[in-house]
Amino acid sequence: MTTEKCPNRVIFEKLESSFDRLREAEWTIDLMKMHYHSADSFRWSLNCFLRSLKEVAQIILMEIQDNPDARSLFKTIKNNLNDDQLISFLFKQRDIIVHKQMLKPNSSAFVGFTKGRGLKLGFKFPLNPLEDSEIGIKKYIHALIKSKEKDFFGFLYMDPDDDCGEYSCVQREWKLEEFPDIEIIDLATHAWEIVAEALFETARFLGAKLIQPKLEKTPKDDYQIEAYHPQWVKEQYDDLASRIQ
Repeated sequence: MTTEKCPNRVIFEKLESSFDRLREAEWTIDLMKMHYHSADSFRWSLNCFLRSLKEVAQIILMEIQDNPDARSLFKTIKNNLNDDQLISFLFKQRDIIVHKQMLKPNSSAFVGFTKGRGLKLGFKFPLNPLEDSEIGIKKYIHALIKSKEKDFFGFLYMDPDDDCGEYSCVQREWKLEEFPDIEIIDLATHAWEIVAEALFETARFLGAKLIQPKLEKTPKDDYQIEAYHPQWVKEQYDDLASRIQ
């Protein structure tokens, strides 16, 4: 009795490194979400995403080098990738980073308060891409103390015993200047799906049976909003007040 390998498994083993690098690119998107409010960690995660995304195509080519028909197909696929405005731009950004230049995405934010899910009320302000999100709430506190104005909008929740469920927060958004209408996680997800389809199309040509790759989307509030405990807000307020007054 002979045991035949699953056709998909055979193709997966053939393109194992390509699939591994694709999963790495997916993981770096998760890293960006995890570090959305930590400026340096977010940018470094973005750098890793750009590197791993571009390397997927490079590794595919290496893994099919002994198959002329597959190489011919992938040449067309690769040309289509290079012609795609988003993919072409992201690949170039990876090359820029390799040559020691810093990539600084655009950053904006709202300072306000949240309850349950979503921003309930806030006002927009620019946030330096090299600054963590908590700097936004500290700047708001600093401005209030400096101007001797009251917290008219009620953004600062400083009573740890208040169980109303409302918290001071910063809602942040990252974008690339060249794609001003698309948030960067959405942009990265779309780019990942384009490159993933290039790998899947190659695998299908080799005999695999695969469906169109899609990433599960996380609700934006889960990573765009950073809420602060009332005790922490009070400590920041008291510390700044003692140094300013």
